[in-house]
Amino acid sequence: MFVDWWNHRGAYFVAKPHMRPALLDRPEWKHKFIKLKHIQLHFVEMVEGGAHESKPVMLFLHGFPEFWYSWRFQMRHFCAKYRVIAVDLRGYNDSDKPIGIEEYGMELLSADIMELIERLGKQVVLVGHDWGGMIAWNISMERPELLQRLVVMNAPHPKAATKLIRTRSSQLLKSWYIFFFQCPWIPEIFLWARDYGFLETCFLGKPMGLVHRENFTSEDLEAWKHVFSKPNSLTPPLNYYRASMRAVYRRQFTAAVHQPKTLIIWGQQDAALDLEGAELSARLCRDVKVELIPDASHWVQQDVPERVNAVMEVWLAD
Repeated sequence: MFVDWWNHRGAYFVAKPHMRPALLDRPEWKHKFIKLKHIQLHFVEMVEGGAHESKPVMLFLHGFPEFWYSWRFQMRHFCAKYRVIAVDLRGYNDSDKPIGIEEYGMELLSADIMELIERLGKQVVLVGHDWGGMIAWNISMERPELLQRLVVMNAPHPKAATKLIRTRSSQLLKSWYIFFFQCPWIPEIFLWARDYGFLETCFLGKPMGLVHRENFTSEDLEAWKHVFSKPNSLTPPLNYYRASMRAVYRRQFTAAVHQPKTLIIWGQQDAALDLEGAELSARLCRDVKVELIPDASHWVQQDVPERVNAVMEVWLAD
């Protein structure tokens, strides 16, 4: 962080206003809110493709630092056959942002989505990436009857993640940011600094950024900066990591995923997660397909959307 400050010096603590870009309000997107028992969540549906009430539901859960729009490519592809819904997880964008680290434990994160699925009134194809994938794994263990199928992208099963961090020095080194995020306030400054430069580094920089950077435009980046420049938009996502670190040594994940059928999609150019995470996760599933994509980063669904959509399409038809 000091080196970053030194390189940018005068511009380090400068952040510009970021207006809401038009791409978030295109006619194809229908913004909605749902009031659950303890929280209000914002979600977006794709309204093209005809009446959706009779369609099966495909529910998308984003990761860090993302929001519903990270699923734009998949929503457009699957809207003809599915009622596609992308949620802003608690603490993100227009969903409620409760105060306190304890508000972001896995039990509450999963409970939000389980209640949402119950309110939708039918089983869903649950699709999760990164933190959304971790939540999806947890729901598959806690309430498998809610899921028709499970798709997880670049997110290891919680038991696999714990094993990797404890036994693989390579994964421990890649997970440095998790330990950095435990600090109070400093990570928030880091994310905010250089006009939210962390976001550009994540998605367009090396080694973390997309391999196919043409799929993440300057307007997309502006949408991210708009979302994360809203009041109190940095601490809640960081609290996911703070809450998980407090819980990791208390909870033992032993349940394998016996149902539903599971698809693991993994971008092999992931700078944050060892490929072994996919392999270990697959061993914990009864009926699983693993699709490794060599030319994709951690942000696999945005990096190679056509490939991801095609893999999902074939697997869902099986």
